Amino acid sequence: MSASLRFKTRPERVFISVDESTGRSTVSFVPTSCSDPVQYEDDKTGARALRAVNESCPGVSVSGPHFHAARPPRARPRRGRPGAPAK
Repeated sequence: MSASLRFKTRPERVFISVDESTGRSTVSFVPTSCSDPVQYEDDKTGARALRAVNESCPGVSVSGPHFHAARPPRARPRRGRPGAPAK
């Protein structure tokens, strides 16, 4: 995949998130109508995503990269009242 991104309109903001468990980065845009989210495989640091954003739309506000781990596929949702101590 090339580093340049294509837009319908210029984005106001760009969000970059990196899934530490898979090494995949995702680039999302505001407003969402300017482009669909773009994913990069094997981008554990978010460097490819940042480079693509800087080349395609310099000067746009970038938030991230934010790192997170994916939830296990069979993880159970937390139950209970909000703010209640866990037992």
